[in-house]
Amino acid sequence: MKYVIKAVLLVSALIAVAACNKNKESADVAALAKQLSEMQAKLEAAEKANAGAEEIERMKKELDEQKERAERRRERREGGERGNRQQSSETETTAQTAAPATAPAASAATATTTEPAKSTAAATTTPVASTATSSGGFQMSGTTLTKYTGTSKSVTIPDGVTTIAGTAFSYNKSITSVTIPDTVTTIEVEAFYGSGITSITIPDSVTTIGRGAFFACESLASVTIGSGVKSIGERAFDRCERLASITVDANNPNFSSIDGILYNKAKTEFLLIPQNLTGNVTIPNGVTSIGELAFSNRNRLTGITIPNSVKSIGVMAFNDCTGLTRITIPNRVTSIERSAFAVCTNLTSVTFQGTVSNLNDSAFWGIGNLHERYIEDGSVPGTYTRAKGSDEWNRQAQGA
Repeated sequence: MKYVIKAVLLVSALIAVAACNKNKESADVAALAKQLSEMQAKLEAAEKANAGAEEIERMKKELDEQKERAERRRERREGGERGNRQQSSETETTAQTAAPATAPAASAATATTTEPAKSTAAATTTPVASTATSSGGFQMSGTTLTKYTGTSKSVTIPDGVTTIAGTAFSYNKSITSVTIPDTVTTIEVEAFYGSGITSITIPDSVTTIGRGAFFACESLASVTIGSGVKSIGERAFDRCERLASITVDANNPNFSSIDGILYNKAKTEFLLIPQNLTGNVTIPNGVTSIGELAFSNRNRLTGITIPNSVKSIGVMAFNDCTGLTRITIPNRVTSIERSAFAVCTNLTSVTFQGTVSNLNDSAFWGIGNLHERYIEDGSVPGTYTRAKGSDEWNRQAQGA
């Protein structure tokens, strides 16, 4: 219950911030508050339904992460307002001190040279410090781009930038394209979160793409990943509703792509399927594991064929794939992790071709008693079916 209370308080705070902000980003705060409310409701429902302890802990963790993201968002907003007020104050102060600089010239000439020298140094130092942090809409801290405040829809990041910070383009709906120079090595956590970009090319110089870097970029349709990328953070391209293709440079030693789908280099691990792929997908033979969140929320897919080479299905791998109606688990699969098929509400037929020795108790959370039935029947091969919307699963007789 304490998680629910904290979430309510934070939602209220976010809505208050959104109400105070008259700019275009206030809608994003309200959207984030809505997400928190929905997550809070799901957690409360799970607790009332006596869901598994592990599943409740997972939901609490996700709610905490979302609250942290919302809190950071609120702090950025409030910090931005304070910064704007401070900048206005500094501008007025500079104007007031700059105006008399030429007027007392006659008296300055009769004074000793020491005092005017100090005054001149002070006058020139303040503007230099001010302009060093912002130029052309790019706010900088050393070689890190911390925020873009310009109005261009097509943005070219200056040469010399090495890091794109987590605040740089997040929630900037007005931009449609960003050109990243080959001096950049790091794209930090949530750097482009919720922005309006339609495509992105990651240059060969980039080695790290942070967690959620392009999360919820709803207009993002294509991604090209260069040869230097070594790590891609969790959910870096998740919730990109129009994403239809991910292309990886053939010289990248860590990742590869086939038909727009992201794999590890050896093509033994299936990492990410773009959100906008539709219809049926056949995973190529040779893939040995389906990674965490790989198909999560890909609800436009109506069929997925898993090859016999697959041995494990990761955490939330098919979570919320509401377009699926049936799935076959190949006989070499021995491990299905938590929430792997959670909330696949239209799933009515599951075939186990072998014995899954490590079936997490929340693997089929939210869609009935399939886990219990499978364990009760001795975890042997067979097909289980249910009526749509029913919680009761039954094992079909052989040959039925």
